[in-house]
Amino acid sequence: MNLNNNSIFNNLNSEVTTIPSIEHQWLDIKEQMNDFELSQQYADIFQKHGVENKWVLVLTPQTNSLEQLNSSSNIDTSKVLQVNTNKVKINIKNVKTALSKGNCAAVVLCNASLKESELEKLTSYAQQGKTRCIVLNNKTLH
Repeated sequence: MNLNNNSIFNNLNSEVTTIPSIEHQWLDIKEQMNDFELSQQYADIFQKHGVENKWVLVLTPQTNSLEQLNSSSNIDTSKVLQVNTNKVKINIKNVKTALSKGNCAAVVLCNASLKESELEKLTSYAQQGKTRCIVLNNKTLH
């Protein structure tokens, strides 16, 4: 099903309601296979959300991923907050606060093992704070 082109017809009011595009949803789950793809994902996120003049919070176990991006591109990372999750335990309650307050343009979770119920909660919190939640998972080949 292509969500971008489908419409739902409301028979009671004869109005057309368009299903939101995947790009407009509050939760995005993306997969990358290597450091280059991760840097590309970061670059896309920062370009898209940097114009909002809000913070982008990145929760990642990799300490050098943003440093590589900053040195290899012209993207301004001055509004990026990076929390190394190897040193700090991140739980859904902490992410809820970051998402629902609306101080960040986006919250990026890297390699987060989340259950479906947790993803649903994150979507709700993101919508409440109008903050984009992006989950970047490392996809490994078998």
